Amino acid sequence: MTNPWLEIPLADYESHMSLPAIAQAEMLAVQFSDALRRFSPESVAVIGCAGGNGFDGIPPETKRVVGVDINPDYIASASFRYHGRIPGLEFHVADIGSGPLPFCPVDLIYAALVFEYVPLPAALGNLSRVCRPDGRLVTVLQHPSPHVHAVSPSPYTSVQALVPLMRLISPGELAGCAAASGFDLESEQALVLKSGKEFTVQVYRHAVG
Repeated sequence: MTNPWLEIPLADYESHMSLPAIAQAEMLAVQFSDALRRFSPESVAVIGCAGGNGFDGIPPETKRVVGVDINPDYIASASFRYHGRIPGLEFHVADIGSGPLPFCPVDLIYAALVFEYVPLPAALGNLSRVCRPDGRLVTVLQHPSPHVHAVSPSPYTSVQALVPLMRLISPGELAGCAAASGFDLESEQALVLKSGKEFTVQVYRHAVG
């Protein structure tokens, strides 16, 4: 079966996430910016980078930026938008759940709303190999809710193809799997959007050795 992420046009995904009633694009960009400001990494990898949401806020002291996505069209669009604007920028088409990742380790990995779609042990093991000792993994998870659709309804109906693939996981489940791959939970923060959707932002430190 074809991965639904390969079938959703980037314009549909970005428009869906940016709708005022959904407002997840802005939230994810803010969390990315906060992580960069908090940890001041020289190198960062954005997993599930799509078209580069949040890349406009990358500070000049970040010397190397790696964008990763499973959809080659998303990567092509992000490359067109940002190559020449951000020093040390590289892009890779890759599935974090299926095999080793094709880039050198970084100081910070930002993985927002991606673990809902991948096998956790394999994905975290692959991310562990590209995170430097004492580096950070920053994640954003969506909570399940009996009152809010997992994938919000919108005019961009192609996004609904994600529903069968999506598996909402608890912060505790992620923390347990992350620990097995050498990521120690440092902090977590709850977020609630106006839509009623709830999220948790977690910060992990990659253990030495």
